[in-house]
Amino acid sequence: MPAWRYPFVWAVVGLVAGILLSEAPLYAAVGAGIGLFGLSAYFWFALKWGRIVWALPFFASLGWLRAWIEKYTSPLDIRQQIGHLVTLSGFTVEEPTRTRRAYRLLVEVDSLYLYRWKTTILVKGRVLLYTKDSVGVDIPPGMRIHATCRLDSLRYGTAYWHKQGVFVSCFSEKVESVGIEKNYWRGYLQRLRYELIQTMNETAPAKGVALAAVQALLLGYKRGLDPEVQSAFQLSGTAHILAVSGMHVGLVLSLWLFLLNRLPAGWSHHWISQTVLLGLVVFYGFLTGASPSAMRAVIMGSIAILARMMYQTYSPLNALAFAAFLQNAADPQVIYQLGFQLSYAAVGGIMAFYAPLQAALLKIFPRGGTLLRYFQDLIAISLAAQVGTFFLSWAYFGRFPLYFLLANLIAVPLATATAFAAVGWVILLPIPMLDHIGGYVAYALAWLLVESVRLVSLLPGGSLSLPSLPPGVGVALTLLVLVGGGVWMRKVGRSSEPSWLA
Repeated sequence: MPAWRYPFVWAVVGLVAGILLSEAPLYAAVGAGIGLFGLSAYFWFALKWGRIVWALPFFASLGWLRAWIEKYTSPLDIRQQIGHLVTLSGFTVEEPTRTRRAYRLLVEVDSLYLYRWKTTILVKGRVLLYTKDSVGVDIPPGMRIHATCRLDSLRYGTAYWHKQGVFVSCFSEKVESVGIEKNYWRGYLQRLRYELIQTMNETAPAKGVALAAVQALLLGYKRGLDPEVQSAFQLSGTAHILAVSGMHVGLVLSLWLFLLNRLPAGWSHHWISQTVLLGLVVFYGFLTGASPSAMRAVIMGSIAILARMMYQTYSPLNALAFAAFLQNAADPQVIYQLGFQLSYAAVGGIMAFYAPLQAALLKIFPRGGTLLRYFQDLIAISLAAQVGTFFLSWAYFGRFPLYFLLANLIAVPLATATAFAAVGWVILLPIPMLDHIGGYVAYALAWLLVESVRLVSLLPGGSLSLPSLPPGVGVALTLLVLVGGGVWMRKVGRSSEPSWLA
């Protein structure tokens, strides 16, 4: 590919390389840096590529510096204080959860008072705070709290919480809420989501997995889903449906564009309507929790909107690279999160393999109506995404869902219908009587979705157990598959970018 056509690919490759090198010994980092400089010189002098190839060593230096600043200038990691009796100060970042024996709060801690040393220190990290104090259930996200407890390592759900970057827990008899954390602006959006969830709970036909599925699809709130249902989605190869990503941001885009098309000519591309759309996409991303997959979709969707406003060509590969660049520059540790890796691997697989798979299906079924074309696209996208995430799923989960294609053919249309019905339900929430009607429709569709996924996951031989694969090897093989697929696509000269990709 011409180097100048994809500038952010070079920028993000260099940035990520620098972040990874920051974890290596100094002599190894220096050696790798010299190697990157030599590679860029080869591109420049031998292959006569453009000056943009020098972005590799330049952004590698910036990535190393960014990771170094994050590592050595940030407050102490709270894990270093495990075992100490402390009074912690921080703010809640999620809705409270009622467990069997206590209330659970997820707290972003910024300072600790150490009783052993009688001093206050600044720290960073999240803590699962358990309490029997009934005030815990009434503390919404974004509230500053104080609690006295002894810090301990996690005892339950360690695999899940470690993937979320949480390693510390504690129990406190009493939790003191001291007001809203004004500097935590995401807390305002989280409280809005919390209020929406509470209203949906009050107007839903019943509580259960169907309601939890609606909230997961629309708001990215998955804590209501029990482990059995989450396992069913994972074993059937449809776990991506529950992660806010391109499909959900595409829902916002589709709804707004549908409304724009009903306006007089010219308004669909007017800067006012496009600015409102851009704001809606960003707002939705943060409302749903700002997960790595959600923000990847938000950034790519925002670039698509800006390109539409300026009548410019939208390049999904450049947009994908720009999203990765922004996320890694904001948080050098995001590259190690599984959600980040799976999201980018799935989109990369679609970009690399969607077009040839779609072409192959068109050759097999050259004639067909709109419905057949829809399912052909769905099959091609599902296969392409599965190819992109195969080695990551192998490394982290150790199983491969054999019926993923069948499950996606059933679940994706149902999930789309459920999401649209859920949006209608939210719109009808302020209207008496109609709010209950909207709840019944969304609940029924969600129930069909959950039961369909559960049924597929219970089919004989539903998943194949795979031998152990180190995560590092899984990441390396994923990159090899995606880069190899991209190079192959360039040689065959086919476009690999679905027009709707956000």
